[in-house]
Amino acid sequence: MRRARLAVLAVVAVTWLWAGRAAVAQENAACLGCHEAAGTEVTFPDGSRLGATVHPQRFGASVHAPLPCVTCHAGQTDYPHPPRAARSARAYQVAAQQICATCHAEAAAAYAAGSHGRAVARGATDVPLCTSCHTAHEVVPPATAAFRNNAPELCGNCHADEALMARYGVRVVYQAYTEEFHGVTTRLYRIVTPMSPSPAAVCSDCHTAHRVLPPTDPASTVSPANVLATCRTCHATAGRFFATAWTEHRAPSLRFATLVYLVQVFYWILIPATVAVLVALTALDLWYWVWVRRRRRRA
Repeated sequence: MRRARLAVLAVVAVTWLWAGRAAVAQENAACLGCHEAAGTEVTFPDGSRLGATVHPQRFGASVHAPLPCVTCHAGQTDYPHPPRAARSARAYQVAAQQICATCHAEAAAAYAAGSHGRAVARGATDVPLCTSCHTAHEVVPPATAAFRNNAPELCGNCHADEALMARYGVRVVYQAYTEEFHGVTTRLYRIVTPMSPSPAAVCSDCHTAHRVLPPTDPASTVSPANVLATCRTCHATAGRFFATAWTEHRAPSLRFATLVYLVQVFYWILIPATVAVLVALTALDLWYWVWVRRRRRRA
């Protein structure tokens, strides 16, 4: 009797889940009837525009696929859609962060406490928002290779822009990272084995994903007092001088990390010179081989 009841409950649960997903799919299909059209846009009173095209396959592969569209776009059940309160695309995206916070409260709180969130609160219009990094409709888990291996490029959208960084007094660090061990390894994984997540540190491993703070902030994970503990999350046996080997995403020069720079110069000379010598030896060997064959023919 008990087994029969459990079986009935299981059937009811499966049926309920199936019916629920079918209803969500049908509901979302109604929205996609318009929003899957390429070039769909929303125009705001100030003239700014925001793309509103949703690719069904990409959305279907996202972590938000099981959710009805109205979970985030509440009040948009009727068509034509009612007017939006936001006067600009940026204002709409900033307000949309409150929607993200309803499910991702911890991440939202961390973001608000970090440099990016503080800048947005001050009214900055060129600072990344939730959708800047995670997109609006193609959200993938951060632990996947698709997200992790492309994380440096994602951060590089801002941190490789010299003009943008200059406005905030921040050094451009993207290029230096790509030339370091962590950056080179991650780039190789992205190109050679894109389905495997890089084991090397990406930006969020050291700076955290949402509560990003400058190294001068004592609470920062990369402040002088905390950087060794951050290194030890991967390098458990790191000694107290381990972090001093880090060049802080700066290009070595005669003024900074002089020994590293001189070693680089040494190899810049040694490697081309070695290749040149090997090429010359190979050429001489071929020339000698041809000369010997000609002498034998004449003989």
